[in-house]
Amino acid sequence: MKILHLADLHIGKKICETPMIGEQEAALGKIIEHLRAFPVDAVVIAGDIYDRSIPPENAVILFGEFIESIAELGIPVLLISGNHDSPERLSFASGIMKKHNIHFVTNIRDSFTPIILHDEYGPVNFYMLPYLRPSDVSNISGDTFSDYTEAVKYMTDSMNIDRSQRNVIVSHQFVEGATYTDSESCVGGSEAVSADAYEGFDYAALGHLHKPQSVKKETIRYAGSPLKYSASEVGHSKSMTIVTIGEKGSVTVDTLPIVPLHDMRKVKGSVKELTRPENATDDYIYPVVTDTNELSGISTMLRQVYPNYISIEYEVLSSKYDRTKAMQGVSQREKTPLEVFTELYETQHGGESMSSLQLEMMKEIIESVENEGGIANAAAQN
Repeated sequence: MKILHLADLHIGKKICETPMIGEQEAALGKIIEHLRAFPVDAVVIAGDIYDRSIPPENAVILFGEFIESIAELGIPVLLISGNHDSPERLSFASGIMKKHNIHFVTNIRDSFTPIILHDEYGPVNFYMLPYLRPSDVSNISGDTFSDYTEAVKYMTDSMNIDRSQRNVIVSHQFVEGATYTDSESCVGGSEAVSADAYEGFDYAALGHLHKPQSVKKETIRYAGSPLKYSASEVGHSKSMTIVTIGEKGSVTVDTLPIVPLHDMRKVKGSVKELTRPENATDDYIYPVVTDTNELSGISTMLRQVYPNYISIEYEVLSSKYDRTKAMQGVSQREKTPLEVFTELYETQHGGESMSSLQLEMMKEIIESVENEGGIANAAAQN
C-alpha cells in the first residue's frame, strides 16, 4: 500500500500580513499533478488544514477544490484536525464525505475505531488521533491527566491494536527530540510527547512541526509543511512523504521535493548592497541590514527591489549602536500582532520569553480579536 503523507497545510495563512493563498494554490496543484501521474492508495493529512479556527472564504474554497480533485482520482482521504483547526467546522458534512471515502476525524472519541483499507497483503488499520490536550483525555477517561505523554499513551494503549496486523497512527503532537521552528505554536518541554507512545505502530504519520523529519526511527515521521512559513524555515527543503507498506514489517519512506512558486530566503548586506537593481526578485525575502546609517526610508527602498519582502532584521555592527533608535525607522505594521506582543513581553521581563502556555493563550486572544473584527467589518458592509 502506497500512502501520501501530508500535514500542516495552513491554508489561508498570512506572513506579516502577506497572504500566502496564491503560493498554497500552486503547491497543492503540484501535489495533484503528482497524484495524477503517480497514483497512491491513500492520502493522509495529519492536521492543521487551515491556519485559523475560522478560515477565510478563499481558504475554504481552495481546500474544497483540493479534496474534490483527489476524490475524482478515486483516492481515499484520511485526515485529522490540528491545533489550528476548528474540529466542529472541519467535520461539517463529514458523514456525506465518508460515503465517498473521505474521512474527517476531529473527535478523539473516534480514535479507537480504525479506518481499514485493504491491499494484496490484507488490511491496513489507520488509527486517527486528532490534536489533544491532557484535559481532553481526562474528559473521556474519568482519570485526571496533566502530562502529554501519559495522555497520548492512554489513547494509543486503549486502541488495543492487533500487532500481528499492519497499523498506522495519524497524530498531531509535538514529539520529544524533534526540531521545531518559529511558526509552530504549543511547543515546549511540558507539551512534548515521548516517541514511545507510538510504539507498536508500523508507521506514525505526524503533523504539527513544519520541518520534514523522523524522530527516533524512520517510521515515526513529520511530513512537514508544504511551504516555508517563517524565517527559521528558509533553509528547509519542503517535500511530499511517500510511504510504502508491504508485508508486515516492511515499510519504506521516500520524499519528493515541492518546489514553491516563489522561494523564501534571507539576504544580507548593507542598504547599498541590498538595493542594487540586479538583486530584484519576487521571492519572499527577509533582508538582514548590516549597516546603521540612513535607516529612515529603508522600507520603501527595499520594497522597490523586493516587492515581497517580509520583515527587516538589523545586525548590530557597533557596540555604540542604539537598536531602539534604528527600530524607529521600521513600521510596526511590518510585524504581526504576536511578534509585537512577544517583543513587549521580553522587554518587560528582561529578555525572558513567554511560556508555551502563554504563547498559546496570546495566539487565541489575537485570533479571537481578528475574527471579531472580520465579522464586524462584514456586518458594517452589509
